[in-house]
Amino acid sequence: MEVFRRISPTVLIERFGHCIRRFPVAVLLLVFLTGYLMFLINRDGHPVDEKWNFFFIFFPATGALLAVSLQLLTEDFKRRLTAVVTQVFGLALWLGVSIYLTQFERFSMQQLVGVSATVVAIVLSLFLLCFYRRGDDVPFWNFAQRLFIAVTAGVVVGGILTLGIILFVQSLDWLFGVNVNGWFLYIPTFCMVLLAPLLAMSQIPEGGQKHIRRIGPFAGFTKGVSQYLFIPLLLLYMATLYVYAAKILFTWQLPVGWVCYLVSASMLGMVILIFITYPVQHEQGKSFFKTLTRLLPLAMLPLLVLMSVAIGRRLSDYGITVSRLYVVVFNIWCYVVCIGLLLCRNRRIWWVPASFAVVLLLISVGPWSIPNVTERHLLGEVREAFASTGVKQLPLSGEQYEKWLKTADEKVVKSIDAKLHYLQVDYGYDSTLGLLGKDAIVGTTDRIEVQGDIVGTKEMHYYNSKDNLMTRMSVPQGYTHMESIDDIEMVEQQGNRLVFDVPSKTGDEVTKYRFQVALNQFVGRDIDRNHHSSVEPLILDNGEAAFVVSYFSLSVRDNSVMYPSVSGILFTK
Repeated sequence: MEVFRRISPTVLIERFGHCIRRFPVAVLLLVFLTGYLMFLINRDGHPVDEKWNFFFIFFPATGALLAVSLQLLTEDFKRRLTAVVTQVFGLALWLGVSIYLTQFERFSMQQLVGVSATVVAIVLSLFLLCFYRRGDDVPFWNFAQRLFIAVTAGVVVGGILTLGIILFVQSLDWLFGVNVNGWFLYIPTFCMVLLAPLLAMSQIPEGGQKHIRRIGPFAGFTKGVSQYLFIPLLLLYMATLYVYAAKILFTWQLPVGWVCYLVSASMLGMVILIFITYPVQHEQGKSFFKTLTRLLPLAMLPLLVLMSVAIGRRLSDYGITVSRLYVVVFNIWCYVVCIGLLLCRNRRIWWVPASFAVVLLLISVGPWSIPNVTERHLLGEVREAFASTGVKQLPLSGEQYEKWLKTADEKVVKSIDAKLHYLQVDYGYDSTLGLLGKDAIVGTTDRIEVQGDIVGTKEMHYYNSKDNLMTRMSVPQGYTHMESIDDIEMVEQQGNRLVFDVPSKTGDEVTKYRFQVALNQFVGRDIDRNHHSSVEPLILDNGEAAFVVSYFSLSVRDNSVMYPSVSGILFTK
């Protein structure tokens, strides 16, 4: 990079000034993000609305990435108006998506997967978008490697600068007794959130440097590492899988599930190796190194068949889940990539990450996404199973569901209960409200029974942040004092109820208020299963004081009920 060969204050100022002119929207968003994070550091405990807190972090961070990608795309447009309209439309659309997401306190499975896939696609678009109309992949490869180096350099320099300034500031405390404790979080925020991205953006190629159509000789060090380290390691992985495939044929046993991970890792390693060794494909002559890399996709195809068999077995034994369907699509994509690389002899590579980004978006966003398809399929299976066992009216109450568990066929019970448990854990309680009431306990291997009554699950976690509670609720009628409580002692267990004392300190005097809570009050409040809507506050009132539970964690070992922590807000008169 030019700036690292000729570093001076003048060069740095010039490069940063050019970066601001080239990526003005991205720079403004990063400046805002840095300022907002510093505001959060210095808010002195004042509550911040969690919804807008998410927006003010999520949109500037992802919007800056999108703004850079759109600028890289549109700066090659011939018409300035078209470039401006494209950038404004893209950022406005993402702003609308971000505002829409702000209304949810917790993301559903569909939202989490869709947002994650979109952010991954935005990151990949930085490397891909401005080369979508090019018939030659050489400019793409040159640009991609330089962009990767720029990002790496920005992170490394930002990290070194962060550590250096922290050590300097700490030395002021050690040597002169200057209190600098409040400054430590500001340093990494400024260096890594603002300075490192600015340094990386200032090194992104533009103009003629962005579309270099010549490719230099393969660097000796990179070639040596690839030839004597990466390729032997990849071949070792592949050879191990071939031996395992031979074992399967000899013993006539289906492969186990972890085969998918090893084949996926080998496939990823192969793609990375082909990208790294791309210059070899343009060298004259038929070197052994070139021939070997071109044969790797062919050698990968039998392993993909092994992966397909393993996936089929998992689907047959346990049914579909979101992760399994993603593996199915990934397996199909791997076939296409290997066949495509064989046909183009590894000389066309832009389409590989581009197709990955497109496929990821198609299967992750919209009503046809894998999370939505999985949810509809599982709900349909559960309804059919209920109907086949004589259940005529849904949803079932907790009592009705328990009766069904004891009377229906054991195999059906285990299958349906497992599907309902998966739906509640991954999609939230709301996903099964058409089938079960919130008082129904699912998960046959994950239950708490007290005196014959099912009152909860072996792992239960309830959380409603104190900041959120204080912004959403008012002081209960009849109470005038509010106190945050973190240290609570459990007194005893009475059947399916827990008794605990909440201490309140006034001056030197400590008063303990006793409360009782039934374990089944937390059914339907488990934070891991409440994705679509906020968890309603749990308020305990003994007449003398009211206690709003903000955190409750429960686990069971050897049928003994234990809870490691309870905290909340105490209201007294």
